[in-house]
Amino acid sequence: MARFLDQCTTTEVRAVLVAEKLKTLVGGLQFVSKAGKEISIECYTDTLVLRALNDSHSASAEITFTRLFFTEYTLPPDLRRCELSTMDPSLPLVKCTTLASTLLGIFKSTKNVISVDIALELEGHPSNDDHFDANVIVFQLHCDRMITKTHRIRLTESQTMRPVFNKASSPSRIKLRPFHLATLLQHIYGTDEVCMSCSPTQVKFESYFTNPLDVKNHVHTETAVDNSEFISCTIQDFVDHNNGCDSEVIQLIFCLKEIKALLAFCVASALPELNLYFSRGGRYRTCATID
Repeated sequence: MARFLDQCTTTEVRAVLVAEKLKTLVGGLQFVSKAGKEISIECYTDTLVLRALNDSHSASAEITFTRLFFTEYTLPPDLRRCELSTMDPSLPLVKCTTLASTLLGIFKSTKNVISVDIALELEGHPSNDDHFDANVIVFQLHCDRMITKTHRIRLTESQTMRPVFNKASSPSRIKLRPFHLATLLQHIYGTDEVCMSCSPTQVKFESYFTNPLDVKNHVHTETAVDNSEFISCTIQDFVDHNNGCDSEVIQLIFCLKEIKALLAFCVASALPELNLYFSRGGRYRTCATID
């Protein structure tokens, strides 16, 4: 869609969703915001991606919405022509970055919202040399009694960093229901981090404290479950090359609030299953991800 504003051509990517899908979108924003202070919105031909990366670049969160999630998802013809000539289809056609608190503030109250229009505006005509950074992102919340709330956010050029994690290279995988994971974590409190220890026979979740003094001052809780309780579970043994011996336990430490935010998103989206892909912790190229 193209329009003229003050003699300057503005091209926009437009997405529309109804109230029934709004809860899922807000849940996705809340989940991604736990990983970083800024949220990147990336538009591709058939998908819209929300992405965040923490300050230390040690954790990230990403959610992808297909065009079928939206009632309407349109790209300008100029962007489609540029896409056909681009050499790297993995790069977004349009992207922008803004504070997570700004986006969450827009959707703080959605009780009377009927539909939401999202537009990423680009000034001028895009070319193959452009980075396709949106100048403005507009949120229009259409509410009851013909009330429309419009939020215009002026954006600056940003550089999006995307971590690369290949699920196919992850030797260990666990498939389980979100409710099951929430039950395993509900008794762990008084700590910001959780240690997950995986062996060929069982998986154990326990409180994790970086300061040894905190162990004495707080309740230490651990929950163990047999691997047969999961929908599927594959724990790949590995060899400790430093000590020259086999190890049967894989330990991963993750932030509790990020997992709880993910579980809240699963509830909002009515997702039946979670897939955990991970490898050995404590190394640069390995990490844990939940898809």
